[in-house]
Amino acid sequence: MTRRFGADVVLAVVLPVASALALVALQPDRGQPQGQPPVETPLTSASVICPGPLPGSGDVLGVSTVGADPGAKVAGDVQVGLGPSTTPLKVRSDKVSTAPAEEGPTVVSGSGDLAPGLVAGRSRSAPLAATDCGPPMADQWFTAAGADATHHSVIELVNPDAGPAIADITVRSPSGVLDVPALRGISVPGHTSTEVDLGQVVPRRGELSVLVHTSRGRMAAHVVDSYDELGKGVSVEDWLPAQDAPSTSSVLMGLVKGAGDRTLVLANPGADEVRASIKVVTASSVYEPSGVEPVRVAPDTTEAVSLDDVLKQAAKGGALGVVVEATGPVTASLRQVVGDDLSLLAAAPALDATTAAVVPTGPKRLLLGGPDAVGVATVTSYSAKGKQLDQQRVELVPDAGADVAIPDDAALVTLTPERTTVRAAVLLSGTGTAVEAMRPLVLTGLVPDVRPGVP
Repeated sequence: MTRRFGADVVLAVVLPVASALALVALQPDRGQPQGQPPVETPLTSASVICPGPLPGSGDVLGVSTVGADPGAKVAGDVQVGLGPSTTPLKVRSDKVSTAPAEEGPTVVSGSGDLAPGLVAGRSRSAPLAATDCGPPMADQWFTAAGADATHHSVIELVNPDAGPAIADITVRSPSGVLDVPALRGISVPGHTSTEVDLGQVVPRRGELSVLVHTSRGRMAAHVVDSYDELGKGVSVEDWLPAQDAPSTSSVLMGLVKGAGDRTLVLANPGADEVRASIKVVTASSVYEPSGVEPVRVAPDTTEAVSLDDVLKQAAKGGALGVVVEATGPVTASLRQVVGDDLSLLAAAPALDATTAAVVPTGPKRLLLGGPDAVGVATVTSYSAKGKQLDQQRVELVPDAGADVAIPDDAALVTLTPERTTVRAAVLLSGTGTAVEAMRPLVLTGLVPDVRPGVP
């Protein structure tokens, strides 16, 4: 007797087998790599964003370019402005071109050969202040902000693109992360900027740290920090530099000589308590100053420590900066109020290739610190018209710094480290002091690895 299978039995067997075969055909081999890192590609366009000017006199916005190959010379027009109507500006390698004065923030955009190594800086002569103009960043960390009557900060958000951008701002206080709904989902329309005054949005005493995270579009953030000693007649302001990311080792270059207030502020974004030790950098050594205990920073908090006497003596003896070594990633800033002037230092990024900074004319020095190996650095200075004024070759060794004199007429300083990384900042003096850290230049673009079936 022959047994026949019903349709329900056939479907119960055939359908699962067919489905399994289809999944095998569509699913990539699990043994193959599931993704690759982004691939570098020639940079065809780039933008750097400059903050709006500070009150005072002598505002200057300078622009230059290094190019993809520092040895090659490039020239052409970049676009300057914020919005649909921009102004062309002729630029050339080694030369600094002055952009038209703008009341608000300014976007400098270059394409083709002018995109790699695009560099710009904004300065004010009286009282002296200076900052570099950086590219849009997904995350920017600002430490040592304030929101009270004597110390307050204003965050400037700039959207360089046509579409809207959205930012979320996280504020850490000495007691923890602050719950401020008004700082979440801040929308900035295309080609515009907006300001967030922390003193109005989240008024409170104590040192604050701020993380600006761009969740949609591209955004640049700048912070203007104001310090007012009520009743003493001292009222000063400057740009508070940003840090790219928390780190277990932070190098802050640019100590100023003289009596005054010096406050180191640390922020711990992690879930565990962090202990941070403080060291002083000189041209010949790195040492732990006596009487300074390690700083404990609780999880998700901001902690401040006064270093008035310690750093006053260290700077008098020629110290260049400080190193913060922590048991976990932290962000760090040093606020110096010396001689009725405010200067702010943030952790400088590590440099491993040629970089440049547009700086105002006047007395200046290039301070180097934090090399991770024995190496050298070539420092070249140019006038605003492109004339090479000076070139020095500086030896670098771990656990030491370097102090390089720069000609007063220099408007562009380039730095090329070899066989080591190094941190660098230009210390400016005149009607007050200012510190401008050098950052890596954007020379190439990144193309993500996108393939069907790869999660």
